[in-house]
Amino acid sequence: MANPEILAPAGSMETLIAALRCGADAVYIGAKAYSARSSAVNFDLPELRQAAELCHLYGAKLHLAVNTLLTDKELPEFQEFICKAAESGIDACIVQDLGVLKIIKSIIPEMTVHASTQMSIHTPEGALQAKSLGCSRIVAAREMSLEDLKLLCALPVETEAFVHGALCMSVSGQCSFSAVAGGRSANRGQCAQACRLPWKTPSGRNPAALSLKDLSLAEHVQELKKIGVDSFKIEGRMKRPEYVASAVTALKMALEGLQPDMETLQAVFSRSGFTDGYFTGIRKNMFGYRRKEDVLAGQKVFKEIQAGYEKERTVTSLDFSMKMKANQPVLLTVSDEDGNIVTVSGEIPETALKSPLTSEMLRKSMQKLGDTVYFCRNVVSENPDGLILSASQCNALRRNAVEAMNTERVRNNTPVYEIHPEIEFQLETKQHSAVRKRLHIRKLSQIQGISAEIVCLPVSLAQNCKPELSYYIEAPRIIRNEKKYAQKLKELYQKGYRHLICHNLADVRIGRNIGLILHGGFGLNCTNRITAQSLAEQGLQDVMLSYELSARSLNALAGCVSGGAFVYGRLPMMLFRVCPIKSQDGCHRRNCMMTDRTGRKFPLLCSQEYDYIEMLNSETLWIADKLQDFSALAYQDFYFTEESPEQIRQILHDYEYQSGNVPEKRTNGLYFKGGLR
Repeated sequence: MANPEILAPAGSMETLIAALRCGADAVYIGAKAYSARSSAVNFDLPELRQAAELCHLYGAKLHLAVNTLLTDKELPEFQEFICKAAESGIDACIVQDLGVLKIIKSIIPEMTVHASTQMSIHTPEGALQAKSLGCSRIVAAREMSLEDLKLLCALPVETEAFVHGALCMSVSGQCSFSAVAGGRSANRGQCAQACRLPWKTPSGRNPAALSLKDLSLAEHVQELKKIGVDSFKIEGRMKRPEYVASAVTALKMALEGLQPDMETLQAVFSRSGFTDGYFTGIRKNMFGYRRKEDVLAGQKVFKEIQAGYEKERTVTSLDFSMKMKANQPVLLTVSDEDGNIVTVSGEIPETALKSPLTSEMLRKSMQKLGDTVYFCRNVVSENPDGLILSASQCNALRRNAVEAMNTERVRNNTPVYEIHPEIEFQLETKQHSAVRKRLHIRKLSQIQGISAEIVCLPVSLAQNCKPELSYYIEAPRIIRNEKKYAQKLKELYQKGYRHLICHNLADVRIGRNIGLILHGGFGLNCTNRITAQSLAEQGLQDVMLSYELSARSLNALAGCVSGGAFVYGRLPMMLFRVCPIKSQDGCHRRNCMMTDRTGRKFPLLCSQEYDYIEMLNSETLWIADKLQDFSALAYQDFYFTEESPEQIRQILHDYEYQSGNVPEKRTNGLYFKGGLR
């Protein structure tokens, strides 16, 4: 069985060099825009070409992260950029936005596309849906266990798994805290890392109660290899070269069956050590933060690590064959282990007065390959006429041959794409006869006395009541057991339910196969018309637009698609797979709150059946007095948590008549300040 690819991050050229010299098989980087790590140095287009050439010299791949959400006004510029990026010689794109995926596959059909972990794919059906859209690899959600990964690895699509680096508290692609609280969207590469700031559970014992330790699966490498993971991904495009070098080295040692140097790995960077809690399913002791001793430990090992990548790493051997004939320029042919062959010519040799040039004499010159990625294997000299070349002439030939081989290796390892930049994407303006309300509830008692509305029920509630024409099933945001979940949806369909709100690509595929009418939820992160078009082509009748958009952008987009928007409720801020309160205090079961450094309290909603927790905003979104800015909406989405039926009726009345009955504590979200434009 071939070893999995070791995929290293690089936020700068120095880090890229360190990764390659330590043995990375592939490197992923970001450009100056469209990258989910906008704070890294990143690469402009000339540097992107340079990075691709360097990777291809080593025989490594270069993956470009274009894994942010885009707005409509950014799409033309992105199309121009991705064409130039393809011409630079990148091997693959890592994508979150379904619109970006559609653009790339339309204008550069041969481009390899990987589904970013920001797509929140954690089940086989989600992976297969991404594959049907053109993704050849799934970057699995970081919260997956060994058993979860086994299911993905059994599919006819490549699996890439994070094996080392930082863990976000929230599921990637499902965190809006930095955006809503500070106007810096994690889905745009601008995360302020609010979860690393002081937070308290009810007991208040942990000063950083939302900060997870870093992930390290270096000691599980053989298990991951056995189940068929194709690529081992290291997190850290904002980290130092020493960090990347030590992680690559540790993984290479582990793949060779050696014990990785965990002490050095932890010294370089960790947060109170490492965790493998998601992978093993043992989710105890997963929380940690960056301590003073963690910082000081790195300073002791940096110089030693730097020494490991100061010099070039030999990648392949070279065979040299020289042909010398009287009165003809000398020819030197060089071949490497990958089948690349180049021939260079030199000066006309002279007749030897004493000893003619032999293979052994030539070898001394050809072996001087110290500052290259090569080492000398075989040297042969054909010299039937007894000719001689000076040492300086031999050295010049070697240098020219190495330069030619570098060019040949880069050329043969660089993909060439057929690009169709003239493709245009257009959507017609849509007119909606009336705005419909969708009420998302958590208790059946909440809809007493309410009629003529669309009611969206979690699966567990839908199972316990008779379906009405206006009752929709709302998919969970995480699917724990996909087969069991699909069976429940089949039973609900047989019971009479016909509509499904989808929050994940898995919902789209499962719901469509059952025959349900599909509607897009906020978990699908729709921020532009091409994403909306992609979802429509997948069978969705409408889509809830991202609440990270500004009101103006959202309303403009809603005019082109059948769009809904979050108009009332506590905005979901983070999506957890491990409960911070249960892990650190013990389960409180009800009235669970996290408190930030300003004293604001954020409620937690627990979904035990599907093994996830949502942290909601401390304030309620209320825009009843601003609905004129959302005139193009087809749907208004109300998310109710603890509201009573009486309160719900009053809220609906206020929105119906755009009442000035504004709550004392409310938020406009990002719609009028800080939203994506």
